[in-house]
Amino acid sequence: MENNSDNQKGYINLYLKEAFSKLGKEQSEIKKDLNVSQPYVSKLMNGKKSVGKKMADKLVALYGFDKGKILTSDSSMLISQIEEVVPEEEEESYLRTERNKYGLSLQDIHEHTQISVKDLSLYDSGEKEIPKKVRRILEGFFERVELEYENRDEDEERERTEIPILITNEMSKDVLVPYYDVDFAGGWNSDELFTQHKPSFFITIPDFKRAELACNLIGNSISQRIKSGSIIGLRKVNDWQTYFPTNEVYAVVMQNNLRTVKLVRRAKEKGFIELVPAPLPEYNDPPYQTETVPQDYIVEFYQVVATAIVERIAY
Repeated sequence: MENNSDNQKGYINLYLKEAFSKLGKEQSEIKKDLNVSQPYVSKLMNGKKSVGKKMADKLVALYGFDKGKILTSDSSMLISQIEEVVPEEEEESYLRTERNKYGLSLQDIHEHTQISVKDLSLYDSGEKEIPKKVRRILEGFFERVELEYENRDEDEERERTEIPILITNEMSKDVLVPYYDVDFAGGWNSDELFTQHKPSFFITIPDFKRAELACNLIGNSISQRIKSGSIIGLRKVNDWQTYFPTNEVYAVVMQNNLRTVKLVRRAKEKGFIELVPAPLPEYNDPPYQTETVPQDYIVEFYQVVATAIVERIAY
């Protein structure tokens, strides 16, 4: 018979699963928001991962989750809520449940188990019951995958703890943003930008809470808004072609690997945007010019969500 602690853990996990479902965010977005690994996010969203106080604080701050229902709960209150918000639904097949945890395709599983893709497809949809022998093969495979992912989690956590914290006058325990000591407009090509390099520091400045990453801005073309030598906090905008608030400051990467930070607005001609400089008068001779760029020429689009001048760096 399950004890009260086990029951309460089950209620909390159900609350998390339902809360993430209603949130409507992709795992990749949540991974960036929380700065954790993909397996961790998958377990969290599927109600298979308990959270500590620090992670609970993040979930409350970012998504408005109920902290009392994540950490400690009134069982009777949770039971009534779960019954209210969780609809009756058909149980997902074992194969689909397990492979979704790790983002595996049927082809991936076939290559490691030699079970035909046709049979896997039938097991995955629930149209065919998994024979005991095949089930043992799949269970052994997923046990190996889980072990691999757990080891990867430990490696990623170890890597995070090896990177120093950027010490400033203002710090927040809820903010941990990777800071790359490189100028946005130079250094790497667009394929490498912030993806194949370890950050120099983690930044903990409260204003950077919405940022996914931070780097340097060098140059005076936008000096009315951002001083040269500032650290800028960036947040990637995935659907900017559909909508973005105009006349705000954005960082863009173009197909020729040029990168710039400018005020961005829609051009009168459809399918084009304008990159508008905003220099201080003393830096505008010769004057900076507005540039018109085709939308399909842009490969990355980031909103500048925070800026800071850091006078003292220590770790």
